[in-house]
Amino acid sequence: MSFKCLPRDVTGRIEIYRFGTFYRLTSCMYALGLSGTDLNHGLDEFLPTTVSDAEFGAAIRRCHDATRFEDWNTLPRGEAAKAASREWKKKLVLWKHKALEMTACQNLEALYEDARYSNSRRTKGVYVFFNSSLDNPTEFFDIPDHFPDCREFIVKQSASDEMLGQAARAALDAGVRNAMPPPRVRRGSE
Repeated sequence: MSFKCLPRDVTGRIEIYRFGTFYRLTSCMYALGLSGTDLNHGLDEFLPTTVSDAEFGAAIRRCHDATRFEDWNTLPRGEAAKAASREWKKKLVLWKHKALEMTACQNLEALYEDARYSNSRRTKGVYVFFNSSLDNPTEFFDIPDHFPDCREFIVKQSASDEMLGQAARAALDAGVRNAMPPPRVRRGSE
């Protein structure tokens, strides 16, 4: 069974990376189901992986609180949307280069070699952390909920910072490379 919520129930969304000895937590922009790393106004924190679970959980709460909500109807459309996307991609390059500086990696392939990623959604009742799949050398993808590698880690809103940190670490640890779909079952063959 997979976690389901309505887009209007989301009260926060963040992205969490583990690059070598650093965690990177970044708040997202959210507009009724459409979401992306908030490279304009988001909270972007680097923490050493040696932080306690409680410190990690407190940072997760801060990033969720920094989620920027936009009205779907005010988002750019047509050519304006294409221009905004081009600008976002330029900022994403700079965002990735900041991780290269923090980790002393020479290139993105080296940065992502042992990297892990999780995204997290917060609703009025729970925090949910999702594992991911590294399918390209420098890109993570959500794992569809019918794939055997899909994992979700659900923590109640009232949980301690320590429990939040533990759930996020578990989601990162559950990351895979090249998640595979379930085997196809042939009907009628004997």
